[in-house]
Amino acid sequence: MPDYTFSAPHKPLLQQGKKVVWPTEGVTLRYSADSLEEVAEIFHTTVENIKELNPDWQDNYSRNGGRYWDLKVQAEPYTVPENNVVTVTVNAPWVEGYYDRTEVSDVPASLDKQARAALASAYYFQYHWFGMHAGFMPFESVEGLPGWLQGYATDGAFYTKFSEFSSFLHTVYSDAWIDDMLNMDPAPFAEGESDTILTIDGDRGSNIAYCGHVFTEPELQPDGSLTFYQVVLTCESEDFAGWAGEETIVPDTATVTTVRLVPTENGWRVDALELPN
Repeated sequence: MPDYTFSAPHKPLLQQGKKVVWPTEGVTLRYSADSLEEVAEIFHTTVENIKELNPDWQDNYSRNGGRYWDLKVQAEPYTVPENNVVTVTVNAPWVEGYYDRTEVSDVPASLDKQARAALASAYYFQYHWFGMHAGFMPFESVEGLPGWLQGYATDGAFYTKFSEFSSFLHTVYSDAWIDDMLNMDPAPFAEGESDTILTIDGDRGSNIAYCGHVFTEPELQPDGSLTFYQVVLTCESEDFAGWAGEETIVPDTATVTTVRLVPTENGWRVDALELPN
């Protein structure tokens, strides 16, 4: 497993630093979901109200993804929460690439230490190996593999043995999350011969309008899980021209995504998490 260091609890800071001004006047609150009924239930409103808030709601539906994207969910401005966070540094010193050895993430301060480590590990894994980049590097190419698999991970990769990779996953994620990832079509990883790891190799871009993210307070649910929202702040103004200028940016939109941790005999495991950008 990687190494971890934890800061003292502190107020959240937006990830673009001094370039971003805290949105004291509130922001537009948005949410993506599989159905309008789901949105109405979560935000204690009606489908009719969601349609009124989103006159173009039909255009926001992606037939490929099967979701309604970025639906406005309340008329009044949303006050961005300032709940305390803890900064967790995750470090895997055996990784060859300097950029990929370390990830620094803020997580809710009200989580216990084990839950903080699990959530920070999930951010680390998803930013470096299953999000901004997908797949382990370095790897040796192999022809004729199924799906998008390119080859098997070699020394210097996050893991080279599937058994060790599986142990990491089961220390961080729920069984259901792991099953979903490894059985995706196409799958990002697979077990190869002699305990090797077959891997894809891909990259994606990020949202240039991203200003940072904060969290609502984790709440214990009747099923024993801890659930809260990741509040992703962006600037959707037509005047936004990127980060090269001298002017500061005020986020005007908050898109919330669900974070869920489930209890096991060995501690909390991440069951739902999306990267914020």
